[in-house]
Amino acid sequence: MGIFDEILGKRKKRSSYSKGISAEKRVKERLENKGYLVRQSPGSRGPYDLYAMKGGKKMLVQVKSGNASLTSKGRRDLRAAARKKGATAVYMKVKGRKIRSRFV
Repeated sequence: MGIFDEILGKRKKRSSYSKGISAEKRVKERLENKGYLVRQSPGSRGPYDLYAMKGGKKMLVQVKSGNASLTSKGRRDLRAAARKKGATAVYMKVKGRKIRSRFV
């Protein structure tokens, strides 16, 4: 935000895409801090955004930010991909400073 925007009280809106990328980075950092090796899915267009491993345990993680949510089709696709890879399907929701997770 520039000085004039600050003075005028204007704020640039962030796109859904940039919010999603930021959310993925936050979740990736959190998992890495817990000892997971984390890889981001290329383009994040598939059923999962992150692939995480720790001590032989594998997780496929779908990250959503703000008011976005995981659809029932997204849930089915994530579970199917996890089954195929012998992993656990996890949905992580980032809203503000909070990160919530749940198994799918």
